[in-house]
Amino acid sequence: MLSNFYKRTLLIDIAYYWTTMATSLEWEIAEAAIAAFQRETGLSASLSAVLNGPQEEGLNVELGGQHFPGEVKRWAAHLIPALSYHLAGNPGRLLIADYLNASAAKKLQAQGIQFIDTAGNAFIDRPDFKILIRGNSRSAIFAREEKSHAAERAFQRQGLIVVYHLLLVPNLVNASVRAIAERTGVSHGTVANVLKALEAGGLVASMSRSGRKVIEPRKLMERWVVGYCEKLAPKLLIGEFHGETTDWWGERDIDRFAAAWGGEIAGAFFSGHLTPQVATLFLPRENLSRLMQQYRLRKPPTGVEANVRIMERFWSADDEEPAMAHPLLAYADLIRSGDPRNAEIARILDERYLADHFSAY
Repeated sequence: MLSNFYKRTLLIDIAYYWTTMATSLEWEIAEAAIAAFQRETGLSASLSAVLNGPQEEGLNVELGGQHFPGEVKRWAAHLIPALSYHLAGNPGRLLIADYLNASAAKKLQAQGIQFIDTAGNAFIDRPDFKILIRGNSRSAIFAREEKSHAAERAFQRQGLIVVYHLLLVPNLVNASVRAIAERTGVSHGTVANVLKALEAGGLVASMSRSGRKVIEPRKLMERWVVGYCEKLAPKLLIGEFHGETTDWWGERDIDRFAAAWGGEIAGAFFSGHLTPQVATLFLPRENLSRLMQQYRLRKPPTGVEANVRIMERFWSADDEEPAMAHPLLAYADLIRSGDPRNAEIARILDERYLADHFSAY
């Protein structure tokens, strides 16, 4: 989604708006996608900004003489389930993505979601205008530019742990580096680097009187979810197991193992609308053997699918609901699963617990 630019009046200066948006990475993505579309098709393509209200801006995309309301999304290939639910209700909208691999493109096409990306991949489906381009490799130049984006340094493995705590406890951003390090279990140097990267990337600002402040909480949340799916979650996986019984799933006294339910269990708890098929549990590695013995977990035999996923707990233990991971972590796990059923539950969690909290602190 394009960056929010808060307007004081309906009579906003369009030139100022355009200049501001043109400096954002989202605008760079849109320009690169337009150029790639022209290169691949030989058709005309252009962008223009439109105002939908005093605090709402949009993007008009012209492709081959056809006009589309556009929406830019970074890391789109990792957010397919969420994008599917977000865009399916508006079939006329055009997704402008940084990059969509062949698998992601096929999924969007199957759901009738139109898109273009910076590699020249495209899917347009109008009665008199149809285009399908898939399989183009990502632009090396654009990939390098995005990787070097100032805030990117904050979204490495240890940095993601710091960002998670900053999202859950907004005032923590004003604490000392030492205090943040103690709270997150991350080194002082990593904390300092994360704060610098977030400030350089425009996600955190140093206020003269009130100290630091997260100024783009929704963007920070979305970027954390992508980083969690890509870099943190794979490193947290302890193992996947099979349990003969499921009657212990969701037990509140699981916290005696310093454990907390995530994924589908937490999704069911917070939404009330899901029958879990796989249990995700976060716990300290040293408690694994005791947990496996208690619930008779084992490696899945041949032909049997794992139904219990054990992840290493990475956050401090002073939670309001100790037996359940925070809705943000549950949301990320559900998105990461790639299951459309879970994506719907993720949408519910977003509406109930995340949207208001991360729209503004």
